[in-house]
This record gives sequence, structure tokens and C-alpha cells, in this order.
Amino acid sequence: MKKTSSFYTRLILSYAALLVLVMVLSITAADAFFIRAFKTFLAGGYGSPFGIKSMVIEPNSYLLTTTYLKFRDMMRVSVWIGGCAVMLIALGVASWFTRRFSQPISGFASFADRIGHGDYGAQISNNQGLREFAELSDSLNHMAHELRCRDEVEQELFSNLSHELRTPVTVIRGYMEALDAGLISSSEELHAAAEAISQETANLEVMINELRQLAQIDNNAVMPEESDFDIDEMLGYVWRRFAPIAAAHGVLLSHELEAHAKVHLDRQLLDRAVANLLSNAITATQSGNCVTLSSAVDGSHSVCIVVEDAGSGIPEEDLVHVFDRFFRGDRSRNRRSGGLGLGLPIAKDLVEIEGGHLDIRSTLGVGTRVTVSYPRSVIVRHESLAAS
Repeated sequence: MKKTSSFYTRLILSYAALLVLVMVLSITAADAFFIRAFKTFLAGGYGSPFGIKSMVIEPNSYLLTTTYLKFRDMMRVSVWIGGCAVMLIALGVASWFTRRFSQPISGFASFADRIGHGDYGAQISNNQGLREFAELSDSLNHMAHELRCRDEVEQELFSNLSHELRTPVTVIRGYMEALDAGLISSSEELHAAAEAISQETANLEVMINELRQLAQIDNNAVMPEESDFDIDEMLGYVWRRFAPIAAAHGVLLSHELEAHAKVHLDRQLLDRAVANLLSNAITATQSGNCVTLSSAVDGSHSVCIVVEDAGSGIPEEDLVHVFDRFFRGDRSRNRRSGGLGLGLPIAKDLVEIEGGHLDIRSTLGVGTRVTVSYPRSVIVRHESLAAS
């Protein structure tokens, strides 16, 4: 590896070279100016009586002039000695300041090396004496915290995947081995086996789709393709798609589509977000209860889409974590749905990509209400806007 000098060494050498250059030029200029001024003085340019003639005619004046010449030589030596002394002092001060600057930078380098080796618990003191270094320390500590959180999320992902994939794979494998061994022969047993395999395959598909959507969001691969469409018509299409799924769970899926607005959004992204919300709501709702999909334009002309269920609700301690990836307050419920706890985080990301906002409120034992809102600027046509 090519050897390079340290920041401290380079900065000191740069200071030294600059100071030497400045001092040499300054002393040379001062010396030249002093000699020129002194010659002018001797020539009587400043009213001095010690001209050239007076040196010959008046010996006392000549001796006095010789004294001035010695004084000139002493002054020149003093200028050089003083300049060199100032240069050495300046180098010492520069060395002290440089060391003060280079020590935090060495600490930053050591910190970055620890982070590079996976030590995301590393922290660096923000008491660096300078505001800029303190701000850099805070930024680096924040980076380490985010990396640690991401590392924990990845570990949670691997844990969830290994746990959740095991169940459907085990079920499918068990039924396939039973079929191969001839242990399942009656039509009822065959139908039950086919239904179980189909359900577990669907669960696997849900997990794969969630991971694919998450990867697209994290890689900034979701590029909105906005167009004008009737939001109630789009939501009606989603409702018709999920009504049979809700009925299969014994849940009534109703709708109240009253936005009556044409919006400028990415239809597919909104479809995916609402689909995730409906899927979560249907899964969380017990048989015999209702899930409602509604839309409206509120008093501030914001477009609101609401998915409300009459499920068991979310405990208050879990409500603050529902947008955390892979968070699952009820593991058994998510196992039945085949999800990884990504429905709400993905829906939130898809909504926020186009400037929307997703809010959730839940009461334990009553149900959950999720509201998606978009600003007035997305509305292309609406009678309330025309009237105003």
C-alpha cells in the first residue's frame, strides 16, 4: 500500500512553507526599504546635515555618519533575527492549532473504522471544542444509530423469514409426503389437502409480494406515474376486488364513496396502498363484523380515504409501533394472514411518496380507523373547488 503523510504533517509543512515565504519576502522588503530610506537620509533627502561633502570636510560629521551605518547594519540584523523569531513562534502556534484540529479528525477516522467493522454501538463525544466538529460528531452518532436500527431490522427480517417460511413449507411438504405415501385417499381428504396447500402457497405469495414492494421502496425504484382519474371509481374497483375475499372470511365489506373528485395521482400506487389497508382490516376483523371503505373531500379540500374496521383494535402500547417494519403485536393473527407485518409500513411509504399522509387510530375492543389524506393540490376537478 502506498504510504502517505498524515494530515498533521502535511498541514505543518504547509504552514512552514507559507510562513518562510511570507517572512523572507517581508524581511527582504523591509530590509530594502530600510536601506533605501537610510541612503536618502544620508544624502540629505530628509534634511539631514550628513551629506557626502560633509563626510570629507567635517570629520566629526563623518564619525557620526559611520555610527549611523553601524546602526543600519545592526537594524538589518535585528530585522532578520526578529523575523526568524516571529516565524518560529508562528510555527509553534500553528503546530498547536493543527494538533487541536487533527486530533478530532483522527477520532473521526477511528470511529468510521469501527462502524466499517460492524460496531454500530460506537459513539463519539461531541465535546470537540469547535461547533463544526460537534455538529459532525452528532451527525456521525446519528448515522451509527440509524445503522444499528437497520441492522436490527435486518436481523428481525431473517428471524421472521426463517420462522414464517417454515410453517407453510412444513405444511406443504407434509401433505405432499402424505399424498406420495398414499395416506390420503378419500375425496374429502384430497380436497382438504389441496385447500391447505393452496392456502399456504397464497401465504408464501403474500410474503414474497411484501418483500418485493419493500425492496422497491428502499431502492427508490418506485417512480410515480401520475395521471388524472376519478378516485371514487378507482376505490370502487378495489372494493369489488376485495368483497369476495371479505365474504370468505365472513366479513361484510361496505363502501361510502362520496369524494366525487378527479385527482392527479399514481393510480397503481394508491391501489396498492388501499389494498394493503383493506387486507389488514379484513384479517383483523372477526367473522360477522364489518369493514368500511369510504372517501370524501373535507372542509380544507383535502382528499380523505378511510378504511375502518370493527375488529379487536390495537393496544395502546402497540399503536406507536404499527409503522415499524416487521412489528407484529399479534403473531398468531399475522401467521394466519401469511404476512410479515409490512402492510401498514408499505402503505404509509406508498402514500408519502406522493405527498400524502397516513394516520391510524384504534380503540381496543372497538376497532381501527386508518385515514389516508392528500393535499388540495392533487384535486383536478371538484364541485366545491369550482364553487370557491
